[in-house]
Amino acid sequence: LGHLFKGQLFNMTTSTNGSDRSMVPIGSYERVMPLDMEPTLLLRDLCAGDSDSAQALGALELDEEDLALCTFVCPGKYEYGQLLRECLDKIEKEG
Repeated sequence: LGHLFKGQLFNMTTSTNGSDRSMVPIGSYERVMPLDMEPTLLLRDLCAGDSDSAQALGALELDEEDLALCTFVCPGKYEYGQLLRECLDKIEKEG
């Protein structure tokens, strides 16, 4: 971009500006996840709101803090702790 817009400064922030982003499975979740589990599939199900699959992959064994590092390295800037809490509340309501 520097060649196209010479001399123009860009505002580089981590804000998503209200837009939805993709969940990009590039292997960073496996590197930072402290527990022995497959985080990419679980995080994908949390993003999709699929509580049955998330429950089968071990969502009931997690707390919001367990996904803090996944939130930190996420290129799509998802808040996985919040998504996990919503999933756990949904599982509790469904019984």
